[in-house]
Amino acid sequence: MPDGGSAPPPSRRASFTVEPFTDACHAVWEQRRHAVLGVSPGNGYFNVALLTELLGWACGEFARVDVVVPDSALEHTYLALGYDLRRAAKKARGETNVLRNRVVRAWEAGGGPRASDGLHRMSELASNAAYRAGLAECERALGEDDLLWETCAEMSRDVLAARGHDGPLTTERVERAMRYLTAELPFFLASADIFGVPSSLNFYHRRLPLAEVVFAGKSVLQAPPAQGYATIRPAGRDPDRA
Repeated sequence: MPDGGSAPPPSRRASFTVEPFTDACHAVWEQRRHAVLGVSPGNGYFNVALLTELLGWACGEFARVDVVVPDSALEHTYLALGYDLRRAAKKARGETNVLRNRVVRAWEAGGGPRASDGLHRMSELASNAAYRAGLAECERALGEDDLLWETCAEMSRDVLAARGHDGPLTTERVERAMRYLTAELPFFLASADIFGVPSSLNFYHRRLPLAEVVFAGKSVLQAPPAQGYATIRPAGRDPDRA
């Protein structure tokens, strides 16, 4: 896997477009207290150059920034692709190590994270009480909410197809892949509690159907006022690309 390229000099802060999903999300964005960036393994969008610009911009806008690398969650994707437990763990570890290293290089290129900022493997947050409570709530909701389940399932089917799966997709295989997204859902609902901040904006570079179901009020899962969601991308770039 390529290393993502060299980072640009951090002499000029890049411009990013922010699109909060709702008025409540806009209020969280206006507070600028905290941002959570979830980076996706296997996504070429998250190269060192882009991450350098994005983290530099985010640190200039928010009082605190936390980056989450979904290491343990990625194992479910490989298990759904048919890997055994050992190979799934090895593949996930290798892929997320590459991504984490890109984040480290990008942050160092921009002067390093501030004392308040953080870079976390998802496995390191698994014992967090707020995360565990949020995960349990999300797992219950998937058993009750048909729209939430189908949205999660459809996104998981797309992930498996993008990673080369071309065989039949049984319900068991799809539900295994869905565990990746289920592990991410608590950050959309409880990142303020998980990271102990007054309010928190979760963002991605393109629109995420699962997050939009939650923030549009279409799900039994309801985001509290302290939680926001936005599309944040380089100015002039289509959020549905990459």
